[in-house]
Amino acid sequence: MALETALGEQILDALRRRQPSAAFVPEVASTLRPTRREEEVEEALRSLEQQGRLIVADHPAPDVHLESIDLRVVAYVPESDGELAATEAAEALWSSWLRAFLATHRCK
Repeated sequence: MALETALGEQILDALRRRQPSAAFVPEVASTLRPTRREEEVEEALRSLEQQGRLIVADHPAPDVHLESIDLRVVAYVPESDGELAATEAAEALWSSWLRAFLATHRCK
C-alpha cells in the first residue's frame, strides 16, 4: 500500500506542475520510468480515479494511424475546484493537441 500511495503522489505531483494540470497517460508513465512498470502505473491511475483525485478522459483516435496509441488524458482534481476544473484541464490539453495534430498531419 505504501508503494501505491507513493506512486500516486508522484503522479499527482507531476500533474500539479503542469499548466493545464493534465497530461497524456504515456507522458505521465514516462516520467516514472525506469523505476515503475506499466502495470503499476495503471493500477495507481485506477486507484486515484476511484478516490476522485484525478479523472481519465479517453478520446477516439483522430486518424486511423493513431488507433494503437494511448490517447487517454489524465487530469488532477484540485480540492478547491473539483472535477469541473479537472475536466476543463483535460479538454484544454486534448483540444490543443488535436488542433496541432490536424494542422500538421497529412494522411497518405
